[in-house]
Amino acid sequence: MPSTSMTEDRSEIERRRFEYLDHPADIQLHSWGSKIEEAFEACLVSMFGYMTDLTKVEEQYEFYWKASGDSMDGLLFQFLDEALNSFHAEPCFVAKRVEILRFDKEKFQIEFRGWGESFDTSKHETEADIKSPTYSNMQIIEKPNRCDVYVIVDI
Repeated sequence: MPSTSMTEDRSEIERRRFEYLDHPADIQLHSWGSKIEEAFEACLVSMFGYMTDLTKVEEQYEFYWKASGDSMDGLLFQFLDEALNSFHAEPCFVAKRVEILRFDKEKFQIEFRGWGESFDTSKHETEADIKSPTYSNMQIIEKPNRCDVYVIVDI
């Protein structure tokens, strides 16, 4: 499997449920799923995949997060930001796989876990440094049997 951030193979992109779209200064993450939970999960994996080659990440341990927002956009922002904070600080966790455990659309709360390991520069290559998700052009598009998420991240 090629590096998650560099593949142009459409079948691989469809399997993983995310792609990277060009943006003048940053990068736009586009993820999807049959429901919103799947689109959020794929979005978070895409964020980690843009920072390092996930084929070199082992599922050594689980990491749990909680996030809340004041809207769906705010929840998506906090969801990504919580995970990004655990990458930038100890234990420098990078998730290869993510699962949403609880998703409360009315209270804008989410609980989730990831499987991965601590980022190690001797094992993992740094492909890009994501500083933060942004609200710029953030979109959550829910349709019957499909949800698309678009997030521009600051690199």
